[in-house]
Amino acid sequence: MKKIQVLVFALLCALASFGQELGTATLTGTVVDPSGAVIGGAKVSAQNKATGMQREALSTKAGIFVFNDLAPGEYDLTIKADGFAVTTATVRITVGQQANLRAEVRVAQSEQHIDVSGAIPLVETSSSVVDGVVDSKQIDALPLNGRNFLELALLMPGNAPAPLYDPTKSDTVLVSSTGQLGRGQNITIDASDNNDDVVGGMLVNIPQDAVQEFQIATNRFSAELGRSTSSVVNILTKSGTNDLHGTAAIFARDAALQAKPNSFGQSVGDTPPFRRDQYTGSIGGPVVKDKAWWFTSFEYRDQMGGILVGERDLATQSIHTTFAAAPLTDALGTAKFDWAISSKDTLSTRYSTESFEGTSNSATDRALGTASQTQASTNRFHDINTNWTRVISAALVNRAQFAVNLFQNDTVANGTGPQINFPSIEAGSSYRVPQATHQQRLLWGDTLDWTHGKHNLKFGAQMQRVGSDFNLGVFQQGIVNAVEDFPDFDRNGDGVVNDNDLLFAVGLVSHTPTRPLIIPDADNNYVALFAQDDWRVHPQLTLNVGLRWELDTDVKNVGHYDEINPLAKPFLHGDRSADYTNFGPRIGFNWANKPGTLSVHGGYGMYYDRIVLEIVSLERGEDGRALAIDVHAGNVFPGYMNPDGTFIPGVTPTLADPFTGFILPGAGAGGIYAISNQMQNPMVQQFNLGVQWEFLKNWVVRADGMHDFGQHFIIGVPVGTVYNPVVGGPDTVKILESAVNTHYDALFLTVDHKFSNHFNLHSAYTLSKSLNYANDDQIPFANGPIDPTDLHREYGPTPNDQRHRWVTAATVSLPYGIQFSPLWTLASGVPMDIQLPDGSSRVPEMQRNAGGREFHNAAELNAFITQLNAAGGSNGTLLPLVSPNAKFGDSFNSFDMRLSKTFRLGDRMSLEVLGECFNVFNTTNVLGVSNTNYSGYNNVLVRDSNDPTSAGYLTSSTFGMPKTTAGGVFGSGGARAFQLAARFNF
Repeated sequence: MKKIQVLVFALLCALASFGQELGTATLTGTVVDPSGAVIGGAKVSAQNKATGMQREALSTKAGIFVFNDLAPGEYDLTIKADGFAVTTATVRITVGQQANLRAEVRVAQSEQHIDVSGAIPLVETSSSVVDGVVDSKQIDALPLNGRNFLELALLMPGNAPAPLYDPTKSDTVLVSSTGQLGRGQNITIDASDNNDDVVGGMLVNIPQDAVQEFQIATNRFSAELGRSTSSVVNILTKSGTNDLHGTAAIFARDAALQAKPNSFGQSVGDTPPFRRDQYTGSIGGPVVKDKAWWFTSFEYRDQMGGILVGERDLATQSIHTTFAAAPLTDALGTAKFDWAISSKDTLSTRYSTESFEGTSNSATDRALGTASQTQASTNRFHDINTNWTRVISAALVNRAQFAVNLFQNDTVANGTGPQINFPSIEAGSSYRVPQATHQQRLLWGDTLDWTHGKHNLKFGAQMQRVGSDFNLGVFQQGIVNAVEDFPDFDRNGDGVVNDNDLLFAVGLVSHTPTRPLIIPDADNNYVALFAQDDWRVHPQLTLNVGLRWELDTDVKNVGHYDEINPLAKPFLHGDRSADYTNFGPRIGFNWANKPGTLSVHGGYGMYYDRIVLEIVSLERGEDGRALAIDVHAGNVFPGYMNPDGTFIPGVTPTLADPFTGFILPGAGAGGIYAISNQMQNPMVQQFNLGVQWEFLKNWVVRADGMHDFGQHFIIGVPVGTVYNPVVGGPDTVKILESAVNTHYDALFLTVDHKFSNHFNLHSAYTLSKSLNYANDDQIPFANGPIDPTDLHREYGPTPNDQRHRWVTAATVSLPYGIQFSPLWTLASGVPMDIQLPDGSSRVPEMQRNAGGREFHNAAELNAFITQLNAAGGSNGTLLPLVSPNAKFGDSFNSFDMRLSKTFRLGDRMSLEVLGECFNVFNTTNVLGVSNTNYSGYNNVLVRDSNDPTSAGYLTSSTFGMPKTTAGGVFGSGGARAFQLAARFNF
């Protein structure tokens, strides 16, 4: 019988399935004859085109074959069945994908050659997950301000930039998924956990040239994945191939190519000096062809940047903006070795490192801070990851993993003196620094894949040992809460009006300001078990069923429970133990039509979040003993002022000596924190229903409806008062409770055009609404509940709630080696939390984050304030009216583009010259930094005058005025900037 090569695709290809793989992919399919009958016993082989590695499988009685744990890439697929011609096809699979093929073989007598390799349908036919893959072409071609590949996660619906929640993450790309605040995202690199267990967020960054592709599973991912209630980012690094390949490039920006950042008419400086040079390179190839391969990549960023800061002008009693220098260096490196030990064993080892030093903004509570509020950070990262894949049989594959990562952060203030919270600006040095955090992680994992009949089964386990320690110099220099931006007259009688005449409410400082708070052994063990079954019930219907169990042994400080302050124990009920009930069932379905051009998918799942170890530091550190806070009365208290408002000489504290007032025991930032014995891991129930349709060849539209309901999210609740001998008076006990919920409802719409040599397009729109009970999802550093007995008063929009978001990216290949890549982002504004005139808390009669939601314009806010004042004001205090021009939030509009020209230098070499422009139309995008004021507008009802007899007492002309822009001075969404680059490829 003559052997015939027949290239046939009757493919029903799922781009990412509910049973997605961490760092790998699955290739599955059904072998059928021309009549549609299944063929069992067919021999199927898949050979990686880049490395020559080959795997083999047999189709089951149901005609199904499966290759689990394949390295993503391009494969030559060969199918041999008795009495049928040999069928071959070339397929490409991506990270996290479960590609599902329907392979039709022809009888041996039908000699023909059919090539439809470019007609792979894009519709998912076995998936219920809501996700997307950013492939190597998009990573390579799209404009990126700063060359951080993770920003491309924002291409996918349901994802947006997240506000800064911790000063150690000020130079990290923070992504908010499904309305969450950025802590809970789970980021993996080559299946290794790459998350900061102390405060949340990403750990080591890797060079952009080292990233092959990454998947972001935004909703309803499989039981193989956990530790997140929002999304999982599944990053795959590049490996060497049988051919030697490499790159070398330089990317350069300069102030001459930069528009001046908008300072809203208040700047006292010129365009800040700016320079950024990024040097990148990569190289990889074979150690032994078809046997072993190596790859390495590096990137170095040398930047002199600037930060928009404020300056108080006493002479004019106004606040100007200027620029503070922000130098930065960041060195990234990755090396990887892959070894095909035998036809059944494969070993892959990667080492990544990062060394970062830079100046950045601290996490301020006001819209603007002074230059002294900036901080200098030093970060060191090391990550080692090893994966061993063993093909036990054609139906049984095992993958074992071991990983180690180390993280060290040291952050110090650039200023001196106490932090001064003026109503409109923060000055002095941040009370949160200096601080140092160390984290070490050991990870072991194992996954067994078993193909049995119509079932593709996975069983797995993972264990992590996370050790951390804290060295916190918080409150060492103290914090002063001023009640006015500027003094109104000479209160101390020295003949001049200056800051020593300023009124302030309290001064808070550590009881032991020369001794930092040291918390060793803040450790945790994480254990997870899972089972997953992707069951082909019918050729057109797949069920995805899974169960995951997760355990954190010590995120509730179980190991140090005996050390809790005895004053707090009467407020704790029951026994404290680890939570052994974190079971997460997941079930989904996908029905597809026979041609594979239309599918309907949906499902339900329960997902648990990690509790950051900073929670443990609150109970062990802010327990009323280890970090006692002396709260000193400010000069507004009785006994410090004469009847005419002047200070009493030698008695009244001033800003020169703010901590000399009498002590107010238990007030302000003092308190005794304790973890509720019933605290649980936050959990979100996720529901989705969607449809996907290939309406034209290579054009796919997708719509997904989402409903997420979160429970057991953490909030700090004052529960009582006790006498604390350390502070010499009453102290408030605050319990960290799993007492509040979250809600997220959304509609995702995407349009994709792929597999074109000249034009690729991705467009995504999100219509969403996110609600919760606090402006931080775990750490209650901000103001507590208005009424601890009625937490529902805290229910409102999240600080990053964006109702509309649209992103479109494309790559167009033009004649003469020219390529054009635009990236356009549009979004609606985020809400604003409206603060009392002294900035101490929000207006209690208003919803949290009411600006832009409860009130849509200044007229509506003024109408509410007028009605409130007529009833006696807020807690007896009349509030000022705002300017008719006041705004609560701003829309976002940034059009970025790249234009490149490639010059061929022989068969194997090329030189690419490119130019990029960010925010082409120089749109001013007002946006904040931190989760306490993410709108970027002044959100404090600062009075124009503190004299109750003045008309300015009931006027706030600075409220709702813009202060900061998205991306800071030079980041994404900032002022228009050009970048030039050259890249050599071989």
